[in-house]
Amino acid sequence: MIKQYQYPILLTLKLTSGNKIIFQNYQIKIQRIFNKNQFNIQQYNFPTQYHRFSILRSPHVYKKSIETFETRVYSSQYKFIIYNYSTYFQLFHILKFLTKNIPSSINLTIKLSNNVKTNI
Repeated sequence: MIKQYQYPILLTLKLTSGNKIIFQNYQIKIQRIFNKNQFNIQQYNFPTQYHRFSILRSPHVYKKSIETFETRVYSSQYKFIIYNYSTYFQLFHILKFLTKNIPSSINLTIKLSNNVKTNI
């Protein structure tokens, strides 16, 4: 008999990156892995954050020679609900694999919430 938790455990994975192509490829990789193992996941894609800044080209005050730069941050979040020990260990084995094979331009944040009543 598989032991059940009294309250489900909520695990959130947050991905952020500045490179859109690498970010989308890693999202596809995560979705394939979790669909193959039949996990119940919810994916949330957040809007792209734009950071614009302007720099004067010349040392003097010539307003016509301004360069404008922009950085973009892409982010998404995955939520997992864990009900028993077997899915808990299976999920953390997969997360260990994902953290070892992560590209350098992607930030991965893992957050675990114990004993939380959720309406998901």
